[in-house]
Amino acid sequence: MTTGGLHILSGLVIASFIRNEKYKKAKWGLVWGSIFPDIDVIDSVIVFLITGDLEGAVFIHRTFTHGFFAMGLVLLIGVIISQTKEDLRWVLLFSIAFVFGMITHTLYDLLDGYVAILAPFTFTKYSITGPILGYQTNTIYITAFNETYYKAWNAFDLMSDSLVYLILWYWSTHKANIEKEQKFAKILLIVSLIGIVYFGFLFGLAFTDISVIMHLALIYVVWVLIFLPFTTVLIHIKLRDTIQDFSFLDLRKS
Repeated sequence: MTTGGLHILSGLVIASFIRNEKYKKAKWGLVWGSIFPDIDVIDSVIVFLITGDLEGAVFIHRTFTHGFFAMGLVLLIGVIISQTKEDLRWVLLFSIAFVFGMITHTLYDLLDGYVAILAPFTFTKYSITGPILGYQTNTIYITAFNETYYKAWNAFDLMSDSLVYLILWYWSTHKANIEKEQKFAKILLIVSLIGIVYFGFLFGLAFTDISVIMHLALIYVVWVLIFLPFTTVLIHIKLRDTIQDFSFLDLRKS
């Protein structure tokens, strides 16, 4: 399972190769698009907390927001908005980059799991590395791993977001020095450290006899309430200039 942090990091790395100032807004769109599909985790968590149905909750993830229809819809909206005003022409470039980020996200998920790439027309999930998986057999995906491994991986998955926050904090405060974003960068550092400690604790807890259901609840309730808003929305708005300035190639340069 591709971690959320890897999706963001991938977007940042790919965006680093965009060096022309004319296309810098594309960097922002690419990074945002690389993580945006996982916003459907909100629906999964709501279903899980209300019904306790782990299989149903897991199945909701990697459906509509990971599919080609959603990508086409984003592009169409971008085209429409870009035609309304001259100073909104950049929205088209942003939406193209955003969709490219979504494509990379879905590709990674197809390599390590199952994605309903044709949703909402069909919710059959496909995988590059596994057999076609429908709703009735989705349990295969959940029980394919040892419970301890499953719990530990989920804890690390959510911690990975916090690790990427550190990279953005470092770039914002030590590289870009964009004054208007410094305050949020410091907040991001605090959130990152909280995440590392909390999900690190849950990583250790994964090796106890705590149930998968309880462990997932402890993970996702906190992640949805605190970390999901940062990962999918806040860092892309509050650190927009930092993201546009970021260069993975120059990360180690003083």
